[in-house]
Amino acid sequence: MAYNLLSDVKVIELSMYAFAPACAAVLSDWGADVIKVVPPDSADPMRGNSIAGLPPVETGISFMWEQLNRGKRCMCIDVSQAEGRDLLLRILADTDVFITNLLPGARRRFGIDVDDVRKVNPGIIYARASGHGDRGPEREKGGFDHTDFWARTGIGHAASMAVGEFVPQAGPAMGDSASGAFLAGAIAAALYQRSRTGEGAEIDVSLLSAGVWMFGPAVIASQLYDIDTIPRFSHAEQKNALVTAYATRDGRQIYFSGIRTDKGFQELADLIGHPELTHDPRFNSNLARVENVRDLIGKLDEIFATRDLADWVGRLQPCSTPWAVVQSAREVATDPQVLANSYVVTVEGEARRYPVTGSPAQFDGAAPTLTRAPDHGEHTEQILLDLGLAWDEVERLKAARVVN
Repeated sequence: MAYNLLSDVKVIELSMYAFAPACAAVLSDWGADVIKVVPPDSADPMRGNSIAGLPPVETGISFMWEQLNRGKRCMCIDVSQAEGRDLLLRILADTDVFITNLLPGARRRFGIDVDDVRKVNPGIIYARASGHGDRGPEREKGGFDHTDFWARTGIGHAASMAVGEFVPQAGPAMGDSASGAFLAGAIAAALYQRSRTGEGAEIDVSLLSAGVWMFGPAVIASQLYDIDTIPRFSHAEQKNALVTAYATRDGRQIYFSGIRTDKGFQELADLIGHPELTHDPRFNSNLARVENVRDLIGKLDEIFATRDLADWVGRLQPCSTPWAVVQSAREVATDPQVLANSYVVTVEGEARRYPVTGSPAQFDGAAPTLTRAPDHGEHTEQILLDLGLAWDEVERLKAARVVN
C-alpha cells in the first residue's frame, strides 16, 4: 500500500551517513516527496564503507544505502559554491521540511543555517540531526551512534555488566535508526502545528537525547538509589530464574520474560514435562523461588539441555507467559510473524530483488509499499527542469560542476 499521509509534503535532506537519512526514509515511507541532496564528486559513505566481519562477497547491493534511502529522489549540488548554495535556497523556498546533519560550522560556512533558510521560506520546518544537541560546549562537534547513543548514554555500560568487558553496539545504525524515527515523529508534529497556525518550527533531535530517552528508567534510578545503573546479571546470577535464557541440547537459547505467579509456574512445569517442580518446597511459591533462585536455575538448565530447540518450541506453544527463541538476523528475515506483518519486504532493484526493513508504524492495516533507493544524482536534471531552469542553464551548471 502506498501511504499518502504526507503526499503533499516536500522534504529536502542534505546529509550523509545514517541518522538524518533514516528520518527522511520514514517520511518517504509515509508518502512525502523526499529529495536527497549529495555532493557531485563524492559518494555517500553508506554506498561504499565496508563493515567489518562481512564475508568478501560482491552482492551488487549497497545495503546500508538502500535501507536508508529507499523511496527518495537524489540530486547532486555542490553547496560549497555560491551558485550551489543559491540553487539549494531556491529549492528550499518551495519546501516544507529541511533535514540536515551538517555541523553548525558547516551550516554557517555554506550559508544554509536556519536564519539563512528562513529568509527565503519563513514557514519551513528546519530539522537538525546531531550527535550531542544544539546547545552546550560540544554543539560544534560531531558524533556517531556507537559513541553518543551507545557508549555515552549508559546503554553500553549496562549491556557489558554481565560479561566483564565492553560490549560493542550490536549492529550498524541502531541508534541512528531509532533517532531518525524520533525526528520523523517530531517533524510530523511540526507539520500539524503549521497546518493550524501557519508557523514553521526549528527541531533538534540528537543521538544523545534519543539514547537518554531510551535508557531513561536506568538514568532516573541511578539518581534515586545512588547507584551507577540498574544492575544487569549473568545467567547464573539472575535474581529471577524466569527472566533469563536457557540453552537447549543443540546449543540454542530460549528466553523467558518472567513468571511470578504460582499458576504461571505450574503451567510451565507441566509444559516442560516436570510437574513435580511445583511440589518441591524450594519452588512451590514465588517467595521460595526467589530465595532458591540458584537451585531453580540449575534445575532448569538441566531440563532444557535434554531436548533440541525444535522440540521445545513445539512444547512451549501453549505457554501464556511471553517467551522467545534467541534468533539470528538471518532467522529474523524469515520469521513467520515478521513476514506476516511485512516488517521485512522485498524491493525491486535495477539489477536484482533485495530485502529492506520497513519503518515501524503501519496505517490502516497495511504495510507501506517501498521502492528502491536512487542512484547518485539520478534525478538532478529532472528536478532542475521541474524547478523551471532551461536546459542550457542545466548544462552550464553541470559544466561548472555546481550540479551533476
